Amino acid sequence: VMVWEDKEYGLIAWKQQNQFGRHTDLAFNNPHWMQLAQAFGWNGHMLTESSEIKNVLNTALNETGPSLIVIPIDYRKNMKLTERLGDIACPI
Repeated sequence: VMVWEDKEYGLIAWKQQNQFGRHTDLAFNNPHWMQLAQAFGWNGHMLTESSEIKNVLNTALNETGPSLIVIPIDYRKNMKLTERLGDIACPI
């Protein structure tokens, strides 16, 4: 299982900001993913860099039993890209 973690509904915030010029409070705390995986007897992996994904995915696929891979993501970069592309981007 792969979880993209941003401690908020960042994708929704990006869409609201893009369409309405503001967004509602969508921030929250995530569970402690590694403890959750351990509680269910799963293997747990927490990435710190996107470059780790290939090695961690290979490791998880070769482990016995289910694995949880947590991938941090920052959806604010979507807003920066939207601003940079401006009118040449197709609206979503």
